[in-house]
Amino acid sequence: MVALINVESSLPRPLWALVRHLAGQPRKRQRLPDAEAVLSPPSLIPGGDKQRTFERAVGTAEELGLVERIEENLVLSADAGAVGGENIEAFYDLLRRRVLTRVDAETLATDPSQTRGKDLLRSLCWFLTLDSQVALVTANTFGSEQHNALAEDLGNPLKNMARWNGFTYWAPALGFADTPLLPYSGARALVPDCTRAVRRTVRETWRPGTQLTAREFVDGLLEALPVLPGGRSSLALGLEPRLHDVSATLSFALQRGCEEGWLILSAPSDAAGGVQYSDPRAAGGVGRFTDVQIGADDNV
Repeated sequence: MVALINVESSLPRPLWALVRHLAGQPRKRQRLPDAEAVLSPPSLIPGGDKQRTFERAVGTAEELGLVERIEENLVLSADAGAVGGENIEAFYDLLRRRVLTRVDAETLATDPSQTRGKDLLRSLCWFLTLDSQVALVTANTFGSEQHNALAEDLGNPLKNMARWNGFTYWAPALGFADTPLLPYSGARALVPDCTRAVRRTVRETWRPGTQLTAREFVDGLLEALPVLPGGRSSLALGLEPRLHDVSATLSFALQRGCEEGWLILSAPSDAAGGVQYSDPRAAGGVGRFTDVQIGADDNV
């Protein structure tokens, strides 16, 4: 598989367009020329790029196991077919799972190639070490921000502007980044924000009302989202969490979860241990929780 944040790979939206279209076809399949005619009409994509855009979407979808090419037909995979064509968030959940499980942590840390999406995984691991509440990364700053973040043989995860441009589409689609809350007039900016990935993972993993210890909860999130600081992919790259048990980026998502009602974090006064996380409202900016309850389904 080629690098994902590369001009030869598709962006997430064309992948969604392809899956959504096939989901509406009889038996969730269609002849390749017919699918191309519908998805790449000359009026939509001018010039000679329409064929390449379609080919990139099909190629990337095949590599990620979203579609299969059988003779002259494109056939939707069972998982992609189950998502259907109406729920883009469910599609991004599937896409996130496929991307995060393509390469094991050891390969990610020892194989310097960019294939099988290792470029995107390393970029996410680095990006998510930044603080959601203070970091703002743009086309003008990503080069200096990532300098020496990874081992010398791996190099900078975002090697050029083309890769940064691809990252600005993939990271938000997978739920690991967002645009700044306040308007920014310069080059396109992103802030690390894993709230959507965390919220969707909570919904997939635990039923409303489930009660867990703080450690069980955090470990479950890191298992499902290994690019977060403290996760196996991040640790394999030598990116140790800073200061507290929970990184600043994940801390921000937990705060959002409490405010929005899909998480209830508590620490009884007589409870020992627990997990420390960044909390601007707590004394010294450090909060602690020992227990977690999953909020009501309509709050997730």
